[in-house]
Amino acid sequence: MISDLLSAIRFLTILPLPRAKKETDLAKAMFFFPLVGILIGILTLAITRVLSLDIFGQLEALSFITLPIFLTGGLHVDGFADFCDGFFGGRDKEEILKIMRDPRSGVWGILGVALLVVWKWQLLASMSRRTSALFLCLTASRWSQVVLAYFLPYGNPSGGLGEKVAKKIGPRELIGASSFFGLIVFFLGANGLVTLLALIPFLAGVGFLFYKRIGGITGDLIGATSEAVEVFVLFILFLVRSGNLK
Repeated sequence: MISDLLSAIRFLTILPLPRAKKETDLAKAMFFFPLVGILIGILTLAITRVLSLDIFGQLEALSFITLPIFLTGGLHVDGFADFCDGFFGGRDKEEILKIMRDPRSGVWGILGVALLVVWKWQLLASMSRRTSALFLCLTASRWSQVVLAYFLPYGNPSGGLGEKVAKKIGPRELIGASSFFGLIVFFLGANGLVTLLALIPFLAGVGFLFYKRIGGITGDLIGATSEAVEVFVLFILFLVRSGNLK
């Protein structure tokens, strides 16, 4: 279990942990993905407090966006850029996958990442209780990766990182990841529950889109979903707290 946790931290963050003599299966490590989301949230909050950015609303919100990106090495943002390029620029499965394999970002990718950051920043800046929103979106996004990997096959015939986890997630990993995410939902009470209930059909829709367009998921699409879920969760929380969603 400890080796699985360390593998999850090494994969999802840039924290300088020593390499294990025998690397564990990435699919098994996904058991701890939402817990790593909590860890990223703790580090983000600690750094923000040390720098005293929490006394400036806009800067605190920006810190809550940029620090997780740095702590993860931009892993999921890169996937989101590839998703935007491929799905908005490609006409069929072969063209989508070809575009997503290109290491260069196109117009759609650059525009997508810019809008992603703006949406996160504005949604967080509009909230008075940002810390709970931070932890919910960071854990929900990592939980969504486990859900997609559990239900969807791998969609790239040429292989890739996502092949290690697609349809290789067992009930153990799904239940374990859900328990960590469930803790955050529980602590947020009604707001957390409403967000969870909204997130389930959102993920179902995303999964259907991926399956319809390329027949499954890839590593880039898992990362892209993670980023999209963060925005979606923040948006639902914004609606709930503003009284527009009852």
